[in-house]
Amino acid sequence: MIDLKELSVSVSHSLGSDRAKRKLMRKIEELQKEFKGKFTLDSLWEDNSLKFQLKAAGLKTDGCLKIFDNSVSLVGTLPLTLTAFRGKIETKLKAELEKILIEGD
Repeated sequence: MIDLKELSVSVSHSLGSDRAKRKLMRKIEELQKEFKGKFTLDSLWEDNSLKFQLKAAGLKTDGCLKIFDNSVSLVGTLPLTLTAFRGKIETKLKAELEKILIEGD
């Protein structure tokens, strides 16, 4: 679409892909419970890739989260109204992913 900008975040980790995927799946479930009714998330796991579409506050975004043995990458779209905040959004997403992917459970 013409009104969407690309968003891209990559984070290194030392968990291996299976453990990283488990941690990310657990966090997604927690967020869905915590914010139930405040957003809708349509998602589909294909091996170590999560394709998603997120709708919240009248805005919609979609993208793909890919898990590798030593990194995670997230590529998505931003509604035009949020493009001015792209840097802040990417910084926050990166910090949250780093928090989720630290060693330990």
